[in-house]
Amino acid sequence: MTVTVPIEELTGWLKQQRWFGGKGVPISKVEVLERIPLQSALEAEASIVRVSYVLGAPETYLVLLQRMADGQLRDALEDPAVARAILDFARDARRLSVGQTVVRAETIGRGSEVLASLPREPPVRALGVEQSNTSLVVGERVLLKVLRKLEVGLSPEVEMGRFLAMHGYHGTPQLLAALTLEGPSASEVSLLYTFVRNQGDGWAYLTRVLRDSPEPPPEALSRLERLGQRVGELHRVLASDETDPAFAPEAIHQEDLQRWSSSIVGELGVTLALAASRFPQLADRQDALTERAKALASLTPSGQKIRQHGDLHLGQALWTGDDWMVIDFEGEPARPYAARREKHTPLRDVAGMLRSFSYATSANGMAPAHRKRAVGVSKAAFLRGWKAAVQGTGLLPESDSDARTMLDVLELEKTLYELRYELQMRPDWAHIPVEALA
Repeated sequence: MTVTVPIEELTGWLKQQRWFGGKGVPISKVEVLERIPLQSALEAEASIVRVSYVLGAPETYLVLLQRMADGQLRDALEDPAVARAILDFARDARRLSVGQTVVRAETIGRGSEVLASLPREPPVRALGVEQSNTSLVVGERVLLKVLRKLEVGLSPEVEMGRFLAMHGYHGTPQLLAALTLEGPSASEVSLLYTFVRNQGDGWAYLTRVLRDSPEPPPEALSRLERLGQRVGELHRVLASDETDPAFAPEAIHQEDLQRWSSSIVGELGVTLALAASRFPQLADRQDALTERAKALASLTPSGQKIRQHGDLHLGQALWTGDDWMVIDFEGEPARPYAARREKHTPLRDVAGMLRSFSYATSANGMAPAHRKRAVGVSKAAFLRGWKAAVQGTGLLPESDSDARTMLDVLELEKTLYELRYELQMRPDWAHIPVEALA
């Protein structure tokens, strides 16, 4: 059944959703490009919605809506019948034509076997609060991930999921199936994974540890070293296939260093301009930070660039009770697919994780001296594990000094991204990257 929602009501509803990226930007127009009915006990539908802004490029979202008996709108994924309908569509590898759009499901690897083993009406529960997508646990065996912001083209998450499954990386949940839109809005819309029982993510673990002790105990540092090892093993696998052009490792050239450096200098100018009204003190740091970013271009090129996670932080690692699992390979949601699929030094992933350690100490409100010590020992533990796993691969620059400079500049790049994100999504947290830049 279709759900008729006035554009004004739809716009207001969008602004209240955690996964909607345009909360702080004036909207000029909202259009429903396609409506796809959802099988459900209540009136529900999926819509492809394009949001245009007064400034900036338009964005396309997958919106699942349900009109309740009292007239209120809610996310249709709150109805378990909707999740079961998506599961059935994937399990049966169906294909549905709606207007100019075709919705197609495909199973991957052991997907057919695992999905077929679920009952027809399995229990469904929400996984928890997320930033940019929605995940549900189905039958305690499958994780259903619904992508919200749609990008035209091949999803890095699907591409990476296939590659890792084919090349024997066991440090991530297995990708079982994908639902794809074909037509004008061609994109991935939903993914199904094996559900991995866990005790929480790395962010929850480290912030809990730091609440109990201003310095991580040996057990915690051992776990962080293990996390570094698993990430290093991920990078080894991503660099293991020289026959696949999308994944084959490539030598880093001078033009790569210059391009990366120039991009960070540009991001620095844009970011400080966005922050100028709230944090005018950052203007005094611009010249010094610019020089730091330019240092990347003057390095002697060495090492390799590979496909990578692209948005690695403590929240992307799950502790299962005896090991870590790395999740969410979609890359930074604010970057287009083409940028997320570009090869880069794996130190960029490492920089993202190291910045996450700094965030954990800042979020805990630790005293500056304790914070510096906790960040230092946490980073050192992670790097020990990572370096041991990538030893002998040729991924790192030949010079330790060049590797340190590269990592330092890439941490700066990540900090700039964090500040832009916080200014738009969590203004109360913007002081954390600002302190790092200052």
